[in-house]
Amino acid sequence: MSTGTNGSTAVVTGAAGGLGQAWCRALAAKGYDVVGVDVQGTDRTLDVRDPQACRDLARETRPRVWVNNAGVLGAGDAATQPDDEVRRVVEVNLLGVINGTRAAVEVMRTDGPTGRGHVVNVGSLASWVPVPGECVYAATKAGMLAWTLGLQAELRGHGVTGVRLSVLCPDGMLTPMIEPLLDDPAVAMTFSGLQLVTPEQVAAAGVALLDRPQLYRAVPRWRGGQVRLIAAVPGPALRLAGFFHRVGARNQARVREAVRVSEQVHGPGSPR
Repeated sequence: MSTGTNGSTAVVTGAAGGLGQAWCRALAAKGYDVVGVDVQGTDRTLDVRDPQACRDLARETRPRVWVNNAGVLGAGDAATQPDDEVRRVVEVNLLGVINGTRAAVEVMRTDGPTGRGHVVNVGSLASWVPVPGECVYAATKAGMLAWTLGLQAELRGHGVTGVRLSVLCPDGMLTPMIEPLLDDPAVAMTFSGLQLVTPEQVAAAGVALLDRPQLYRAVPRWRGGQVRLIAAVPGPALRLAGFFHRVGARNQARVREAVRVSEQVHGPGSPR
């Protein structure tokens, strides 16, 4: 747990990994008392698939901010992936977000006459567009977006206007979740942007949402506009999938070579 100065608590799930750690640092710098949780690798453990465990944590900490960052990729051939893998991706990425959001909102809505607090759900540009090779992952991120927007409308309808929900949708990012798959063609679409974003850039954009709330924020912003335009014409978007896969594969090869060179010079796990 990181100790802040503003007296407010922020919970970050999936805090043992690259983006989760960046979230914890950024929130601590903002003055929050940060409670970082994960299934392992953190002082406190939380399996986001357990709704009661999420409720217990929220009731104990009464957070002002709750970041649903925990996620798994589960790339591969969606039609033949093992059932257990499909279930794991859906349970962590979608049910985990639903569990965490419900737990946080339960306590946030009782803080004052209109409630107070902010839940940030870490989505993806895959929330908007089809991603061959990551179909199950993309489906969970699209579900997260629908869940967040729908629940925000419900809260407003009930007069809980002080509780804000946001979806943060980053472009491809080099994290411990992606690095083992740099040779896997199934994740090529992750690399279809001009360059990968960093965990620090994404966390900074997320923290900025706390001061200027938005329902949806893409990182970088221009890619959000691009994918939403593509999503508006799904037929042509599917026809363009092969093109974006080829672009991603070329970029993936460049990233793979850069990582290889960095590890030769600085050793495995070196900053890039």
